Amino acid sequence: MEQGSPNSVLRRKASAAREQWQARAMTPAKALRLSLARAADDLWDLALAATGIALAEETAEAMLESLSDDGLICLLDGPEGAVGAMLIDFPLVAGLIEAQTMGRVSPQVPESRRSTRTDAAMIAPLIDDSLGRFDAMLDEVGVAAWSRGYRFGSMMESVRMLSLALKATDFHVFRFSIDLAAKREGEAVLIMPVPEVVVADVPDAQAGANRLEAQVLSAPAELDAVLFRMTVPLSAVSQLKPGECLPIPRDALADTALESRTHHRVATSRLGQINGMRAVRLNLPNVMPASSPASGPAAAEEAPAQLASDLPGIDLPGLDLPEPEPEMPPMPAPIPEPAEETTDDLLGDLPSLDDLPGLGDLPDLGDFPAMGASDNEEAPELPELGAFPMASLPEID
Repeated sequence: MEQGSPNSVLRRKASAAREQWQARAMTPAKALRLSLARAADDLWDLALAATGIALAEETAEAMLESLSDDGLICLLDGPEGAVGAMLIDFPLVAGLIEAQTMGRVSPQVPESRRSTRTDAAMIAPLIDDSLGRFDAMLDEVGVAAWSRGYRFGSMMESVRMLSLALKATDFHVFRFSIDLAAKREGEAVLIMPVPEVVVADVPDAQAGANRLEAQVLSAPAELDAVLFRMTVPLSAVSQLKPGECLPIPRDALADTALESRTHHRVATSRLGQINGMRAVRLNLPNVMPASSPASGPAAAEEAPAQLASDLPGIDLPGLDLPEPEPEMPPMPAPIPEPAEETTDDLLGDLPSLDDLPGLGDLPDLGDFPAMGASDNEEAPELPELGAFPMASLPEID
C-alpha cells in the first residue's frame, strides 16, 4: 500500500488539531450556558442547566410576533443607549423565587399568574451576574462584541410595551431551555440589538467642516442636577452617621435644577416614572434674543432679517411676513364740561320788565281756569300718541 506524501500527513494532523480546538473554543452559546449555571450556583446554590441554545439574527417584527406575555419580560440597558430584553417563562420565575425563599424548587407546577415587579427584583441579581460572566468569557476570545455591557433595566408589562421600548430594527436572539434542579423546566429568550454600521461617504471639501463639527459637539459640558439645598449647622453635619436620612420635601422632585459649575441654573427637570420606567422631564427655558435699542412694530418687522444676517454661513429663505395692520387714528380729545352757572349769572344782564316799552298798555287777560285739577275733578285724558317708528332701530344683544 502506497504511503501518503508528507504534505498529506501534515494536512491530516492540522485538521485534527483544528477540530479539537474548535470543540474547546468559546462561543456565545457556550458562554451563555456556563454563565447561567455558575451564577445560579454562586448566588443560591441552585443547579441550573441551559440546553438547546440557538442563536439567530431576526428582524424586530418577526421576533416580537414570536413572543408571549406569559412570564417575566425584562428590559436590558446596554452601552450608548442600546436596549435589549430577556423573557423567562413563569414556571421558571416561580422556581427561582422558591429557591431563594424556601431553599429548594418544588416539583409541583405553580398556578399561572402575572409577574410582578417584586419577581423582577428577585431575579435581577441572576440576570446581572450571568451577563457579567457572559461578557468576561467572550472578552477573552474577542468574539461577539455586540453582547457587551448589558444589565437589568426594568420590568415591562407586555410585549406591546416592549416593542415601544426597543430601538433597533434587527436583533441577535438566543432561544434556549432551562432546567432547575431537574424539577422545573421552561423556555427563555435573550435579545440583543444588532449594531448599526454607519458608512461615511463625505466629500473631501466637507471633511474638515465635519471634523470640526464633531469636535465641537463632543466637547464636554458638565451639568449638576441639584435636587434640593438645605442649610445645616456644622455641628449637625459632623454628627451625621451612615444610614441617617435627610428630610427632602416631595416638591423637590418637580423642581430639580440643572446647574453649571458656576451654579448658573440652565434648566429645571421633573423626576417621575412612565410605564414603570424612571423618567426625567426637562423644562428648557425660552431663549430670547438679546435686547436692542430699537423697539416697537418696526423692530418686530426687522427682527427676522436681523437674526438671519447675524448667522454666518447660513442661507435662510426669505420670510413672507404679513402686511402690518393700519394704525388706528388717535382718539379725539374729550370735550370739556361747561362750568356750572347760576340763574343769576344767566339772567343778570337781562333788562327789568318795567323797563320794557309798551307793556303797560296790554289789555286785561281775564280769568283763566286753574292749571291743575281740583280734588274732586278728574284730569282730562290725553289723546293716544299712536305707534312710534321702532322698526329702524337695531336690536340690543
